[in-house]
Amino acid sequence: MDQLKAIKCFICVAEVGSFSRAADKLHMPVSSVSRQISALESSLKTELIIRSTRKIRLTEVGLLYLDSCQHVADKLASADELVANYQSEPCGTLRISAMTFFGERVLVPLIEELQDTYPKIIVDADFSDQVKDLTLSDVDIAFRGGPMPDKRLMAEKVMENELHVCASPGYLEQFGVPTSVDELEGHKVIYFRGPDGQMPWWIVDQPSEQILDLEAAAITNSFQLMLNNIIAGKGMCLLPMWAIRPYLLNKQLVKVDFDNPPRMIRDQSMGIYLLYLKNRFQLPKVRRSVEFFREKLKATSYS
Repeated sequence: MDQLKAIKCFICVAEVGSFSRAADKLHMPVSSVSRQISALESSLKTELIIRSTRKIRLTEVGLLYLDSCQHVADKLASADELVANYQSEPCGTLRISAMTFFGERVLVPLIEELQDTYPKIIVDADFSDQVKDLTLSDVDIAFRGGPMPDKRLMAEKVMENELHVCASPGYLEQFGVPTSVDELEGHKVIYFRGPDGQMPWWIVDQPSEQILDLEAAAITNSFQLMLNNIIAGKGMCLLPMWAIRPYLLNKQLVKVDFDNPPRMIRDQSMGIYLLYLKNRFQLPKVRRSVEFFREKLKATSYS
């Protein structure tokens, strides 16, 4: 018995719900499909499919076996794709995952340029702030802000993600420009809402840390709403340079410098990381895209 062929027949019958339809799809006689599955059941010493004149259904162990077989089939398909496409032109669907605001503000023009450069790549971009586990999903490339990610992944730091205090010129004219943390008293803040709630501002005052008790002008997990509030002069905010740089250039915002600046995140090695699975890097669509984003983002000035 050719076990892989038998498993392929089993998966097809289970998916289409019929021996005859499976035979048509596999371009095989119905009798051959039936013999393959019978041989598979004999080798496993268990019944996988309950046959009747009207329909077929999987046994309980058949359902469990199907799930495992589908994982094997997916891995074989990926291996076939790797061999077939290794030396070919980058093509196929490239699944990209990124944080919403970073994706919309930074990646959109780069994705459009990538599509122009490699027209046979179809980009499937998912911008969401829900973290996906690349080891369990079908994402090819992901962009995440934070500390060094899971060591099971290939991770390259392509941009800094340091947070800066900023405000509108009108706000600073009305409330003054603070030059030290002590002078922040009386100022209003637009706070970011993280997964565990409002993220406070704090400072490191060696050897201790101090949470700053500042009045909230707004609390949100929307970068766009934060920017709208800051530009409207409702308060100050901590945001990364990639988010505020255009507004600094057109003078809608001003970066406020401190000797010991407030923080929102303790790990100061934060960055924007490009993540991918090592085994998928061999696919031309993934390899060329990783190289493309690496070059473009590292060449972009967001410091």
